[in-house]
Amino acid sequence: MRCNYRFCVNDIPEDNNANSRYCNINCYDSEKLARAKDNYARRKKSLLEIERNEVLLRVFHNKYGNAPFDINLVRAEKMNWVITTGSITLDGIEYRAVGSFGYAAFEGNLIRIVKL
Repeated sequence: MRCNYRFCVNDIPEDNNANSRYCNINCYDSEKLARAKDNYARRKKSLLEIERNEVLLRVFHNKYGNAPFDINLVRAEKMNWVITTGSITLDGIEYRAVGSFGYAAFEGNLIRIVKL
């Protein structure tokens, strides 16, 4: 059986434990570090997207306040509508939270942004 470390081409020695997935401790440690780096990069990418959305909401909130405005202005900035950090209900309206701002879409292509 081959070692599971992505850059190793060696076979696992027969005298190793039958459950072993790596040929030696160095391959195990190297693969563990590589997985940690991959996970960090994925998490960082998500956090950067959340931050970008929060900045967009901050800019529009500074410009329009709590008043509803045309949602197409936000769409033009290519906001990622899937990423949220939660939801909150204020005055019977459910807002999707992104950082310290929340937004709610209404009929007639309107959106309201509130600071949480």
